[in-house]
Order: sequence, then C-alpha cells, then structure tokens
Amino acid sequence: MTFFYLGIDCFNGILLRLGIGVSISQLYKMAMLMGMLVYLLRSNIAYFGICLGMILFFLVPLMAKSLSTGDTITIVGNFGYNLKLLLFPISFLFFSSLPKYDWGQNRTYRTFVWANFGLIITNILLGVIGVGYSQYNGPDGGIGGRGFFFAGNEVAGIFVLFSGTCWYLIRERGFTFKLLFFAFLLVLGILNASKTAVLGILLIIMLLEISLKFPRRLTLGKLLKYLAIPILATSIPFILYIGIKTTGLIERFSFFYQRMDLLTFILSGRNEMVEGALRFYPSDYTLWDYLFGLGSLEFLEMMGIYHGVAHSIEIDFFDLLFMNGWLGLGLVMGGYLLILFRSLFVPKAGLTGHMWAINLVLLLISFMAGHIFNSAMLGISLGFLNGLPVTMNKA
Repeated sequence: MTFFYLGIDCFNGILLRLGIGVSISQLYKMAMLMGMLVYLLRSNIAYFGICLGMILFFLVPLMAKSLSTGDTITIVGNFGYNLKLLLFPISFLFFSSLPKYDWGQNRTYRTFVWANFGLIITNILLGVIGVGYSQYNGPDGGIGGRGFFFAGNEVAGIFVLFSGTCWYLIRERGFTFKLLFFAFLLVLGILNASKTAVLGILLIIMLLEISLKFPRRLTLGKLLKYLAIPILATSIPFILYIGIKTTGLIERFSFFYQRMDLLTFILSGRNEMVEGALRFYPSDYTLWDYLFGLGSLEFLEMMGIYHGVAHSIEIDFFDLLFMNGWLGLGLVMGGYLLILFRSLFVPKAGLTGHMWAINLVLLLISFMAGHIFNSAMLGISLGFLNGLPVTMNKA
C-alpha cells in the first residue's frame, strides 16, 4: 500500500477537481495506519505500545476537554489533524520492525523512489501547463504547478525528500550527469514556485557533495570538478532569476517585498501570524491549554477573531505549540530529533546514509514554511526511508 499512496493522492485530486468531495486518500491512509498497527501488535509489542501511547496522548485530552466543556463536535476534526502528526513516527516504527532484507540490491526500493519521483515531476509539469492545480492563484493566472496534488503546501516537502534520495542513488555517476541532474532539480523547484523546494535542493546537495577534507591525491578530473564549483555557484543566482521571472514568481516576491520587512518577506508573513496568535495566547489559554493545546479547530477560530484570518501559522513549531501545547510539541519534535540524531550515525555509504541531510533540511523547512510534521503526504515516505531495515545496507 505504501507504494501507491501518492498515486491515490493524485486520483483524489482529480476527483476533487471534478467536484466529487470524497476523500479517498484519507481513507487509504487510515487503512494503512490500521494495517501498520495490526502488524506491530503481532510482531513487535513494544513498538505497538509506543504507538498506542502516542494515539492515546492525542485522543484522551480531547475527550477530557470535551466532557468538561460539553462541546463534542470538534473531537473528530481535532483528532483527525492529530493523526497526521503520528503518520511519520508510526510509519518509522513499522518499517524499522520489518524483517531485514537486502533492499539495496533489490529493484523494489529503487522502483519506489524513482516511480514516486516521476509522479511528482509529472504533476509539477501538468500544473505548469494548466492541467490540475497551480501552486498559487493570482489575478493574472496561476503561478507554479502542483498538478493533481490537492495539498499544495505539502508538495515542497515530498519533492525535497525524493529529489534528495534520487541524488543519493546517482552519487556514483559522472560529474557531467550529476551537473545536468542538479540543473533539472533546480528547474523543477522553480516550476513548483516554491522557495523552500529550491533552497532544500541546494542545501541537500551541498551537504551531500561538498567535503570539508581536500583530497590527498588531486587528479585532473577532481581539479576540474573543484574549479567548476565557484563557477556553478555564481551561475545559480542568474538561473534562479531567469526561472523565477519566467514562471511569474518574481511578481509574487515583489508583492511581499514591497510591503514587508526582510524577515516577513522570508517567512511570507508567517511571523505576523505568530504575532496575531500571541494576542490571545497569554490571556485566553488555561494551564490545560498550555500543556495540551487549544485544538486545531479552536485555534483557527481564535485566529479568525484576533488576526482576521482563520488560518494556521504554517511554522510547525508554533502550530504544534498553539494547537497541541508544550507536551504535544515536545512529543512530536522530540521524536523527530531522536530519529534525526539516529540518522547521523548511519554509515554514509549505506542505503539510508543520505537521510541525515534530508532530515536536517526538512527541519529547517519546518521553521520556514511548515507542513513537515503535519504532512500526511510526507510522513509515510519519510518513515519508510528512515526506518528501512537492510542486510547489506548498500544502495
């Protein structure tokens, strides 16, 4: 089921485009989640206990608060949001508990990565030519493309994940091929009209490719490679400018830049939303709310009152803090940091030896544009690529 869930997301986007409001992608992911829990119950009771504890942590406070206030309408919506937060850790525990298998030499792993990467490419290109959804809608037409991925804000994270993994799979290829593939990834990020996608690709490739130790034996090929780095670095801003200008993203940048300071421009106004939330956070939150959060639906309602827009912050740290409290923030981000710390010690030549860089970059993106920890699209694949057990552990 893991191999097809992004395709189900696309099919769900097609149905929504046709006006059919049945979210089969959510039903599919819930079926996956139930299957993972059943497997863990049978094969790894300790991991199942951890998963059950996390589910109860996000469910029991909602029920207790509803019983105390008499408002039971929001339980389903709030718990549905909380389940998205659990897809990554539960997926990680599930895949790490599978029997060890030589995924590195098996075509299944590569097929999963390249097929999903191809699906993402196809949807970005479809969106650019006007088929499906645009990343941003404007008076002069759409900007950027996401195809039939309905959750457009989550495309950047899944694009960064699979682009970084594909880069790792071609790491033994020649310099010219990798240079062309790098340019291709950069163009895709621009066509997606996402600065976080472009920044993510640049950072991941830099982390994976640039070594702090200068080679002892310097061949002509290595010399040309290192001489090409400053040339490539100076050409990147020009390529970005041309791409941004032709896709219409320059107008979006200009709109924000002319009306905002530098920090507000970089965060696309999300810091102002934090300020809006802080108008009611110190005064309207009870001790219970500080610990367990206000709930996603209640928080959106308060944002509509105090900020004028009923919208999430889209900075994961603050969304977790306001919606799930300090305990929810500690659980979700603490779990992610543990997995990040674990990935730092995976052998760099191993099958998942690149995940430390991707995990770091995704953490950075979570503070800039959000939609990392609460992304159902990203969580399953991120859990798969982090938790995959192997025998030879070599891609």
